[in-house]
Amino acid sequence: MSMKKFCRTIALSCAAAWMAAQPLAALAAPLFPGGYEPSTGVSLDGMWSYVDDGTGEVFLSCKDKTITHAEVPEQINGITITTIEQDCFLENTQLESVVLPKTITHINDWAFSGCTSLKSINLPNGLEAIDWQAFHGCSSLEEITIPASVNQIEKFIFEGCTSMKAVNVSDGNKHYVDVDGVLFTADMATLMFYPPAKEGTSYTVPEGCTRIEDWAFIGNTSLETIDLSNVAEIGEDAFYHCTSLKTITIPETVTVLEPRTFGNCMALESIQLSPMLDEIGEHCFYNCLALKEIQIPGRVDTIGDSAFLNCPELRRITLYDAVKNIGDHAIGFYVDAETQKYQLAPDFEVETDKNTAAHQYCSTYGVKCTAGITQSSVFLTVIIVIIVLVIGATIALIIIQKRIQKRYELR
Repeated sequence: MSMKKFCRTIALSCAAAWMAAQPLAALAAPLFPGGYEPSTGVSLDGMWSYVDDGTGEVFLSCKDKTITHAEVPEQINGITITTIEQDCFLENTQLESVVLPKTITHINDWAFSGCTSLKSINLPNGLEAIDWQAFHGCSSLEEITIPASVNQIEKFIFEGCTSMKAVNVSDGNKHYVDVDGVLFTADMATLMFYPPAKEGTSYTVPEGCTRIEDWAFIGNTSLETIDLSNVAEIGEDAFYHCTSLKTITIPETVTVLEPRTFGNCMALESIQLSPMLDEIGEHCFYNCLALKEIQIPGRVDTIGDSAFLNCPELRRITLYDAVKNIGDHAIGFYVDAETQKYQLAPDFEVETDKNTAAHQYCSTYGVKCTAGITQSSVFLTVIIVIIVLVIGATIALIIIQKRIQKRYELR
């Protein structure tokens, strides 16, 4: 949420509280900068109220939290409504359909959040902005169309829309586009949202798309594989709770895995990390119940808190001396279901060298550690053993040759 929006929200809340507590005649002093006195009103049927803050926006609130079919008025008492206020229909679990007038240009934060029965809503041509989590938790909404006029879509507006199959964008929109119901920026450089209920078990990110936005695939229950070949950036929570995802390859262009990228991907069995990876964020692979093996690239220097927490099938990780920062309970732990306390994972072992951050982590937390028997040290040991054997064989050969020569001379 921007500072401007935060300040505006605080101002409106204070104004509403003040006006509720004071008689109308007592509002002699201006409440907003510039000498402007906000105006408020209520519709004749008592269902709607508004606040005009003098900025050109008139904020609508719904006073009936049990309404099932809402037809938002274009005007109240001659005042044109432009904005669906923050929390306007918040957690109205009976709301099934909404019709918005053409005057609406702005839908505020959480405007329809928690409207679990909402199945139909028209976004009017003229709408310009949809704010933070505006449709959060609208679990019955299957499809929505973004008008050509929309120029601002904030993050997470469709989080928790578990039935969403497609986000369509009207022709002529200069800022956003959809490809088969998947939402992108107009230049196709960023994939913003992949609908959780979209059919299909595999998906290939289109060529030219280099960024996966935060929470883009969150909650998808169908995808088993995703081709990220063209991607350079993956946002936090990008694949969180993708419960069918089984395998994925992170391309060389990706250097950071943000927090919770693959958290709660309970079916994830294998993942090939980018050899150029530098950082694994906190809770990155949290609760990956099926993950049995993962190769940490040799240049990774940071592993965040609880990065591999609750990975019961993961029995061994090799960490190299490039790792300098390991967060709390990052590896080798699970959370006990009854006590909700951290417990050491049984039969888990870290392969690392002595005098490394990984060795120190194991010593601090009591995680089993090979302390020197890593792949690199094993290789070195094998080379040394081979050299010793060669030298020993050479010496033995020389001794045998001398004995044979001596016997020949005695004859």
